[in-house]
Amino acid sequence: MSVYYIDPIRGEGDGSCPEKAARDYRALKPVPGDSVLFRRGSLIRDSLDTVEGVTYGAWGEGDRPVFSAGVDLSAPECWTEEGGGVWSCDAPLPGDVGNLIFNGNECTATLRWEKKDLASVGDFYDEAFGCGANRPAGAKLMLFSGDNPGRVFSSVEAAVYGKYCVSRPRDNVTYCDLEFANSGVHGMQGSCVGVKIRRCAFRRIGGCVWSHGQRIRFGNGVEFWNLGDGITVEDCEFENIYDSCITHQGDGDIRTARSFICRRNVFDTYGMAAFEYRDRLPIDSSFEENICRNAGCGFAMLGETLPRRSEIWPQPMGHHIFLWRIEGAEDGCGVRICRNRFENAPVGSAVYSIISAEAEEKLFFSENEYLGESTVFFGGRKWENGSDWEKTKK
Repeated sequence: MSVYYIDPIRGEGDGSCPEKAARDYRALKPVPGDSVLFRRGSLIRDSLDTVEGVTYGAWGEGDRPVFSAGVDLSAPECWTEEGGGVWSCDAPLPGDVGNLIFNGNECTATLRWEKKDLASVGDFYDEAFGCGANRPAGAKLMLFSGDNPGRVFSSVEAAVYGKYCVSRPRDNVTYCDLEFANSGVHGMQGSCVGVKIRRCAFRRIGGCVWSHGQRIRFGNGVEFWNLGDGITVEDCEFENIYDSCITHQGDGDIRTARSFICRRNVFDTYGMAAFEYRDRLPIDSSFEENICRNAGCGFAMLGETLPRRSEIWPQPMGHHIFLWRIEGAEDGCGVRICRNRFENAPVGSAVYSIISAEAEEKLFFSENEYLGESTVFFGGRKWENGSDWEKTKK
């Protein structure tokens, strides 16, 4: 088993040791059992493409290495005045823009569906909304900022459609101590088994347009599509996610997930859910010892008339646990939701279930703490106090 070291700023070697760190991880050819480590404190404006069975992590001292899908629009030269406080972006963009991040980490930009609605600092409109990665030539991104955005803000970052996600996991890949940021769609998305995600962070993810006609946007922190067996997400941080922090979902080829474990994570500020269970309940899976706060908050709600537009509108959106589109319960399926701390969900619920009664019977709740505004909608009935509701489940 080999360990490779990457330093994207100063690396000039073959990656065989820290003193000979390589500059570009793509130049390496790791095999299952190997580790690829990125220097802490690095900002890597690239996606992380993985190899089956390889561990991807960090070395050195400092903050986690950051993989960013964002486009830097901080220079005043990136912007041209349109008039009336509106500025258009002249820099090339890989697809439509889902969000703008100001001053390093501020998610205060408001998407406007019509150019005429640009009226306050931070309002933005993209003529390419809904185009995905195929941005039409000449399509303008416009931002209301009064003066040139390159002077109004210390930095401007566009979260774009780009490569759809910052990383695509393969079978039996392990991620440790990495950060994934500023994607207009997903932080991580794949169809695979045996993936471990430990001590990682997902920040400022999502916001690209899913349906212009319905005025619906999308983007998840970690999404397993169709196949997601033997998944562990633990000791991670999720912050400012447009839709769901973690989800397993799919289309006609979806398979029931087995052993999907989420534990000891901190979920903070997301528009849809900390965990979205959709399409099928998993088998032998759990959501335990997590901290969940500020569901239905953040940039996902800016410019929205509540309830936020979604596929279930006009039902509310913004829950800690969200269950939907599950019509039945397979043999052996079940989720343990235990010892979590559910804090504010001011526009939704701590738990919001609109699945069949048969499937609801396979959910096991115990020892959860419900604080602040954290109602429960379960079995077609709303409970104002989650703790009182949980007592009925015993």
